[in-house]
Order: sequence, then structure tokens, then C-alpha cells
Amino acid sequence: MIKWTESLSIGNETIDSQHKELIQKINDVLEACNRQQGKEKVVEVMQFLKDYTVKHFKDEENLMKKYQYPMYEEHKKIHEDLVKKVEDLDERIKREGVSLSVVMTVNKTLVDWFVNHISKEDKKVGEYIKNRK
Repeated sequence: MIKWTESLSIGNETIDSQHKELIQKINDVLEACNRQQGKEKVVEVMQFLKDYTVKHFKDEENLMKKYQYPMYEEHKKIHEDLVKKVEDLDERIKREGVSLSVVMTVNKTLVDWFVNHISKEDKKVGEYIKNRK
């Protein structure tokens, strides 16, 4: 499970709020997997997570464009890679169901990536924007 801390804040209210909601949805997926709530529940939460991640990344990318973030293309590519990983994971869950292996992959893919992405890449965006204001 991921817990929101101020150290994950990038200093933009909209993006921070979205990050908090994404954390909640990732935790929902992990909880559904851990409780073996069935393929349908996990698929439902994964679908929401896929849709919301795309929306969040679009908002974040628009913010980067607005402030002419110099690493925009690289950051966008990182987003695209995660969207692909989440889609692949969703397909795997639909195909194989919820197993220990899937739970471990969900944990590694979503939790590790998300926390590392915010604490490294998104922090750089936040700092850049703060210095541009």
C-alpha cells in the first residue's frame, strides 16, 4: 500500500490532488488482489485506473507544455510506457485471473513505478514550474 506524504507533493494543487486519487486507486487494486475479491472487482478497478491515469497524464503534460518544461518529451515517454504497462497488466488479469504472481506484478509495477515517478520525475516538474513563477 502507498501512503500519501507531503514529500510526494510537487507543489501544484491539481496534480497533487490527482496523485492522491491515483494512490487510492492503486491501493484499491492491491486490496482487491490481496482479498482475492474476484476477477470482476479487480478488472473494474483496473479499468478506472487505466482511464484515470490517461486523464491525469494529459493534465500533467498540458501543465508541462504551459510552462515549456524542457524535458517534456522524455517525461511524456515515461507516461506512455506506464500506460502500456497498465494495459498489459489489465490484459493479464483478464486472461489469468488474480494470482499471487499477478498481485506481485501489480505491486511492483504500480507501487514502485508510481512512488519513484512522483518522487523523481514529477518533483523536477514541480521545481521547474515553481522557479518559473
